[in-house]
This record gives sequence, structure tokens and C-alpha cells, in this order.
Amino acid sequence: MSVMFAGAGCSVDARSDEVAERQITVDHRFGTTTVEGTPTRIVATSSQWLDALREFDVQPVGYLSAGPRGDERGLYPWESDVAESAVELDRASVTQSGAPLPAEEIAAMNPDLILGSFAITDQDDFDRISGIAPTVAAIGNEQVDPWELQVEMLGRLLGKEGQAAEIVAKTDGFVNGLTERLPGLAGKTAVLSQFMFATDQLVVVADPDDGASTVFRRLGLTLPPDLVEEAGATGGRLMLSPERVDALDADLVVMLPNGGTREDLMALPGFAELPSVRGGGLAAQDYATVVGFNTPSSRSLVYSLNRIMPQLEAVAT
Repeated sequence: MSVMFAGAGCSVDARSDEVAERQITVDHRFGTTTVEGTPTRIVATSSQWLDALREFDVQPVGYLSAGPRGDERGLYPWESDVAESAVELDRASVTQSGAPLPAEEIAAMNPDLILGSFAITDQDDFDRISGIAPTVAAIGNEQVDPWELQVEMLGRLLGKEGQAAEIVAKTDGFVNGLTERLPGLAGKTAVLSQFMFATDQLVVVADPDDGASTVFRRLGLTLPPDLVEEAGATGGRLMLSPERVDALDADLVVMLPNGGTREDLMALPGFAELPSVRGGGLAAQDYATVVGFNTPSSRSLVYSLNRIMPQLEAVAT
């Protein structure tokens, strides 16, 4: 990721010219994007980017909502301070298989920056959206970007690099505090997963470098080696049949019973014998809590870690 500044003035009177002539060039999955000046009308196409904006006290003009998984505005519990004036993008048109971002809706917001994510699926999709305004796609090749990279990039785009460092340090401090308080987590294993009852499918995060795995690594937890080996070089998310609950052989399992309940999970053959169930490390959680880990931000991690504190404490003993 590269950053370039141009035309910066020095005097107080030249401050507005400095802002106007400032250019930032950033790298992402589909190339590079140059942003001139400091953007003020920003569209966030993921909860990660929305959360990053709010950490800088910037209100979006539009956001891709959580739909019915969120509140009445399609927001997660940690996003209640998003302004009523922010426009909720039509998530239904995006969640359909292969459906692109709603370009017409985004264009109507007259943005000067679009913060893309995995919602921008390929080069053609990026070219379509970036024709509206400067667009940043996913930063890396993992399915979920590390939230720290997003905060650092947004800090550069907003000219608030110092504040970006403070945001990262604050959340790091919270995680480090947990690590110090629960040293027994070191060397234990953890898995983030969901079971989709409608399709009888088990989904497991199997890439230790995925943004969804990094917070557990910070706590001293690791993915089960057999799971990483099964995923192989492709990494990403494993899609498994119900008979493969053995893949959840970990001390801590954070799991969404998607379309069911904890009791439904326990009825799956072999589930009740999992180490996490026997040792108190099963955190069967709601959609928001699992999303807080699955697509983490500085805000969502604090929320979700607090929600699974009893399981963390049990695993650490």
C-alpha cells in the first residue's frame, strides 16, 4: 500500500489550498486509486468500513446495511451512532447470488469516496463502481481484510494518521488486557463457525491469516492444525457436511446456529462430545456477535469479546 502527498503548503493562509491539492494514492485488490483532497461524502459497503468511519467521527452518506439481521435501520448494536440522514443501501439486491452493488443508488448520493470490500467481487464490478467516484476495493487477498489496515488506510485518506494510530492502539490495549488477565488462553485452540440449518451446512473459518482469525491469535489461541491442513493452500472458509462436526475439535468454538438454536446444535451427531462443549468453551451466539468476529472492526471486536467472556474465562482455566 503506497501513499503519495502532493502540493502541500506551509502557511496558515495556504491551508485550504493544501487540502485541495492533497493527493493520496492507495493500493488495493484491483489496482490503485487516487483521491484528491479530503473526502467528505463517503459510502461504506461493509460494516468494517462503516465502523472505521465512525471511529474517525465521520458520518457516511450511505452504507450497506445488515438488513433484517440488524436493527430497524440495518445497523449492529455498536453502530447506533450512525446519523439518521445516512442512506441505507438496498441490501436485498446485493445478497442475492452474484448480485452487484446498486450503482444507481450509490451514484444518487453523489459520493467523493466509496469504501469497497468483498462486496466488489471482480475487476468489472470495480470498474463499474469506480466510475461513480474514487473507490477502494478490498485491501488484501484474504476474504476479510484486517481491520487495522482499513483504519490505517482511512487515516491516510482523511489526513488523520495520528488518530488512526490512536484507534488501533486503543483496541490493541483492550485485547492485550485480556491476554494479560487470561494467560491460560495461550496454546489453546479456537474456531469461528456457523451451522446453516436451512442447507445442512457447516461453515468454518480455516485461514489463520483471515481477518476473522487474527483476534484469536492475538489472545494466544490458534486454529486446530488439522483444520488448517484440510483447508490447504487455498485457506478461506471450509464448507462441510453435518457429519463433519469433528472439524470443530477446538477448546473455544464461537458459533452461529443460523436458523436454529443451541439445542439444535447439541442434537447434531457428535456435537455434544466436542471439547468446547465438555469444557465450557462453546459460545453459541447471535448473528451480530458472530459478525463482530467474522468481519471485525475496532468496535465490533470489543462488543463481541465481551459477549463471549464466560467462555474465554472457562477456556483459560
